Amino acid sequence: MNAAGHPRETPLSAGCRRWWLPLLVVLLLLPLLVALTSGTAAAEDTESPEWGNATRGNATTIEVSLYDDGGSLDTSTIQAADFDLTTGRVENVSVASINASGANRTGVRVSLLLETKVDTDNVTVSLRDTGIITDEAGNELPRKSVTATGMDSVVPKYQSFDVSRVNSSTARISVGMHEPIQQLRVSVGGPSIDTLNVSGFTERTGNTVTYTRTYMFPEEGEYSLLLMSVTDENGNENSFGRQQTFLYDDSAPNVTVTGPENATVGESVTFSTAETTDDQGVDSVRWQVGSDTILTGENITVAFASPGSHEVTVTAADPLGNTETVTRVVSVTGNGTAGNVTVRQPNATTANVSVNGSGQAQRIQSPAGALVTGQNGTLERLAVSFPRNESAALVIHARQPTSAFATATGHTSISRFDVDHGSVPAEDATFTFTVDRDALATVGAEPDAVTLFRSGDRWMPLSTEIASRSESHIVYRATSPGLSTFVVGVEQTPATDVNAEAATNDSETSAAESETTETPTEEPGQPDIVVTNATAVPSTLSPGDQTVITVELENRGSASGDHNVIISLNTSILTTRTVTVPAGETRTTEFARSVPENTTGKLTVDGQRVGNVTGDSGGLPIPALPSVGVPNPLSLWPDGIVGTVLGGLLGVAVGLYSVLKALAIYLGY
Repeated sequence: MNAAGHPRETPLSAGCRRWWLPLLVVLLLLPLLVALTSGTAAAEDTESPEWGNATRGNATTIEVSLYDDGGSLDTSTIQAADFDLTTGRVENVSVASINASGANRTGVRVSLLLETKVDTDNVTVSLRDTGIITDEAGNELPRKSVTATGMDSVVPKYQSFDVSRVNSSTARISVGMHEPIQQLRVSVGGPSIDTLNVSGFTERTGNTVTYTRTYMFPEEGEYSLLLMSVTDENGNENSFGRQQTFLYDDSAPNVTVTGPENATVGESVTFSTAETTDDQGVDSVRWQVGSDTILTGENITVAFASPGSHEVTVTAADPLGNTETVTRVVSVTGNGTAGNVTVRQPNATTANVSVNGSGQAQRIQSPAGALVTGQNGTLERLAVSFPRNESAALVIHARQPTSAFATATGHTSISRFDVDHGSVPAEDATFTFTVDRDALATVGAEPDAVTLFRSGDRWMPLSTEIASRSESHIVYRATSPGLSTFVVGVEQTPATDVNAEAATNDSETSAAESETTETPTEEPGQPDIVVTNATAVPSTLSPGDQTVITVELENRGSASGDHNVIISLNTSILTTRTVTVPAGETRTTEFARSVPENTTGKLTVDGQRVGNVTGDSGGLPIPALPSVGVPNPLSLWPDGIVGTVLGGLLGVAVGLYSVLKALAIYLGY
């Protein structure tokens, strides 16, 4: 009691204070510590979600796994429009949770439903440029890609099936598909049966992948070829019922010729093959009378202009190209009337000719060759018109030219031909003569500088043209209004290149004036095929990995050709393929191949390196994740993680100081 009589207040003992004071502090600090811990944990989730792998779900579904550390993916951000495919289009998505390894790791499986089946084995999935997928903390899924294999579910599509004839017993079989195939089956039925597979075919790539082979049928008869089925390189099979037929007929027509064996000059006689037979029918008939006249048709009517033995040859062909040739020899005698021509040659420079005129141009030619031959030129034949039923005796000489010709004409003489025909009128003469190239070169003349001149009141140049050419001589044709002495002359102009004239021969227009000459053979074109580009995707592999090799070829030559593309690992050939490239064009072909196990080294196309096989992990390259740098604690104050923690601790300290001060005041300290 104090002096006033009131009870005295006694301070709490030190022991009592020690018991409940710490408990009070803990109770006050506990909510602050819980809030601080929760805020710090939330602030620490800065890890981006991760891509897992991509696998084939079914023919139209790709399963993609996504993971997140320290939080959960925001499934509301996963949309079909977020994904981009190398082949095909995503129509819809579904998302399901999956168990993920790790104490603080969650994951989802995103099922990508494709619009249609795809025609590619490997499909790569990535984010579109506008696609954004995040976790609940707002961290974005990085932009990279994953690949699902085994997605090709499209069967090979039919393009063509053709059987074309090579000869009577052999066919070329061609199968066209929209993509490369690994197997095909063609059934052959007929007098003998067979089954063909892809091993006998050659692949040619282009807009259509074509497989061709030649096949020889073992015996005659009609065959049916049926394209049964094909399988592509990813095991997709398609069946067909496409049919073609082939007739193997090796029997030539049985040719029968009817017609006279004897005839007289000028008499019209008929020959026929009407009795010729063939089990497939007679497709064409071709006749050759003598060395010049070619006729067609089942029946022909001809008249022989000179006596002697004449050959009539006929060739009959059936629709399959089988031919048979028969020759009939006809003995022709002179009848003393118009048209009879007789040639006698006592030597090479002289010819004696007897002609019964027909009123039309009659051909004067020796059956043994040229009429007369001089030093540098030859008169091959002569066509001239004599009055009907008038007999003419001609003497033809090849002589040496005289110098007077050059003086009178300014031309150098090459050859000279004298034709004495007596008093019988001669009109419309046509000369066919040859000049040696060496003779032209000697006088420095070009082939088109040659002109035939006729002697009269003066030397008259005649219309002269080149009929044909050969390596050794030039054949000319010239027309004259009559017969006399003729000289072959050339202009006095320097020759630039005697042998540089075009090699194309002019054909003679008249059957009576046809000439058999040597024609230069055109040089065939040559292919020049090179590999202009070759790539492998991926180019860095491990043993057992698969890669797709693309090869581009260009033909820089002037003819179509084949090139054998060789894919090798070190010095071992993995596979080859023959590619046909037309002249001036390019072709591209692809190989999908797996690298053999337990092998490493250099992967090449025709010796050109396109990839490497190492012991490291291969496959498609994976883009690096976005880097997460370690922040400078000083630079993060007061907004970063360190700032948040320090701010929380400072707040706790201030709060604790305030509580303790209030308690001390209350207790009287």
